[in-house]
Amino acid sequence: MKKYLSGMVALTAVAVSPATQADYLWGFADIGIHYLDWTSHTTHRTSNKSHKDDFAYLELEGGAGFTWGETYGFFDWENPFNGRHDKPGSEQRYTFKNTNRIYLGDTGLNLYGHVYGTYGSPNGRNFHDVMALYGLGYNVKLDQFWFKPFIAKRYTDQTYYSGNNGYVFGWVAGYDFNLWNEKFALTNWTEYEFDRAARYAAGNGGKEGTNGAVAQWWKPNPSITTGIQYRYADNRLGESFLQDGIIYSVKYNF
Repeated sequence: MKKYLSGMVALTAVAVSPATQADYLWGFADIGIHYLDWTSHTTHRTSNKSHKDDFAYLELEGGAGFTWGETYGFFDWENPFNGRHDKPGSEQRYTFKNTNRIYLGDTGLNLYGHVYGTYGSPNGRNFHDVMALYGLGYNVKLDQFWFKPFIAKRYTDQTYYSGNNGYVFGWVAGYDFNLWNEKFALTNWTEYEFDRAARYAAGNGGKEGTNGAVAQWWKPNPSITTGIQYRYADNRLGESFLQDGIIYSVKYNF
């Protein structure tokens, strides 16, 4: 029950509407199909150390801004076209994320909260990994550029470890622009984990790790967004080496 409640929290960003929120300022929602193509460096590790395979996923995503703060969330269904036990590394998985920022007046500072979780059954064995962050963030906006860094304490609830698990410094950033009368955007998100708990670090690549993506988006019309993302992770995602790949995306905007 706990994991389903957490998943519902992630979808609150999609459900919010201006009709029900008097202090609503902006919002968006979309549904997309994505394909993650890992590099050969990532998938062809020696000694069978890599657990990565290319996969498709469906995503429901949304966000909203209010006078008090902002919220964002997504829910992913990975490998929707494969059987649950199709092969190791290709089982169906379910991932959610919910991020909230509560503004501290007009200072640009905000209270930051972030929950991320993934659930699956690799090789027929149930697995979960949930990360909760709580800390302080800051919002910067200059014309069409925006930058939102944060620093937060991390708590991990995982199949093999539960407890405090160091800190995360990260950001989301973007730049919207027009070119040849077309709408484009560049975005980036990055999370740097440090001072991980010793017992967790022993099986997850050490005391530090990095996770993120850089993306180029094109919006040919109000209903469709397409994109290509460079995905990277180092000492993260269950591996102790640098993983990278390309994500191809098409979204339908509500």
